[in-house]
Amino acid sequence: MKKNLFFLLVIISSLLLVSCGANGSYIFSQPENQKGAAYHDFKGFGIIDYKSFPQEAQAKLAALEAAKQDAFSKAVEYIYGIYIDSNTTVKDFALENKTINSTLWGVIRGAQEIDQGFDMVQGMAYVVIRVYRKDIEELLGKKLRNF
Repeated sequence: MKKNLFFLLVIISSLLLVSCGANGSYIFSQPENQKGAAYHDFKGFGIIDYKSFPQEAQAKLAALEAAKQDAFSKAVEYIYGIYIDSNTTVKDFALENKTINSTLWGVIRGAQEIDQGFDMVQGMAYVVIRVYRKDIEELLGKKLRNF
């Protein structure tokens, strides 16, 4: 009897843990993009900062703007790539200093904002932008095979 009760408690506990994890990570999931699709979606995030912006409306607008900039940064990174410069100093076989700099550069034309919203539990705003394949091909000046 004790063995069955222990087994039942383990199953219930694992179901609770799995269900809690799924709800919390939903906002951070990126949109599913299928190969060969006519467009690609990018989701950006911004924190609602009530310290810097005491008025709720102002804090939400700032978070939406940050989320929009994050979405555009992800689009630039995807389309053009990212340049990473790293410098590491080792002394006496121990890491002494490590710096990593990343640079994004690009122009995004034709992007459309298709969704935005807030997750007040997480204190986050999100924005989803869509960039069409034809616009990316025009920007790059070539046809894309593995989009």
